[in-house]
Amino acid sequence: MNFDRVAKIYTILEKVVFGNQLQWARTCQLDKIRDRERILLIGEGRGRLFTELLKTNTGAIITLVESSETMLSEIKNSISSNNLSNHTFINLSFEDFKSFHKFDAVCTCFFWDCFEIKKIKSGLRKMHKMIESDAVWLNSDFAINPQTSGFYTFLHKAIIRFLYHFFKVNCEIEASNIQDILQLGEDSGFRLQSRRWHPTLPISSEFFVSK
Repeated sequence: MNFDRVAKIYTILEKVVFGNQLQWARTCQLDKIRDRERILLIGEGRGRLFTELLKTNTGAIITLVESSETMLSEIKNSISSNNLSNHTFINLSFEDFKSFHKFDAVCTCFFWDCFEIKKIKSGLRKMHKMIESDAVWLNSDFAINPQTSGFYTFLHKAIIRFLYHFFKVNCEIEASNIQDILQLGEDSGFRLQSRRWHPTLPISSEFFVSK
């Protein structure tokens, strides 16, 4: 899996296809982690959530793990040097990442949908071991609302199929379909507190606490 091919145009692609709606998913529950001080961002892409956290969690120490070297460079180039000094940028897959301290919040944005279920399970278990007992997890991803029906169900499935085809061809992602992150999260030591669905797109935002 390699996102370097699309790194420089990722934000443009996102805005052309989805406008600002993926950013809505990243930030619509951001207030729930406003008081968190040691935050782990996994698979952050071009850093759009990181940029918002610099505004809302000004005293936080943020560790950003991103497997794409080009994506990581784009983040650093877009942020002033004053905002980089207190934070850590790790160019590794999450599978290879290790930490000597624990986090009180973790954020994953459009990350887990790239993996097959076996890797999601192992990744969530690893993530849970890296957090404090009272930590929280903010997740946003593509998902199909089970209460959606008719035209929107057809449209959402078509969008998901297109996205998987595009990223398989261009980034060689592993997955071919969406997994139920709620059940996988529950099985890995998290409890869902709130979920917000986008009204017209197959996008959701979930806020979990550690059990």
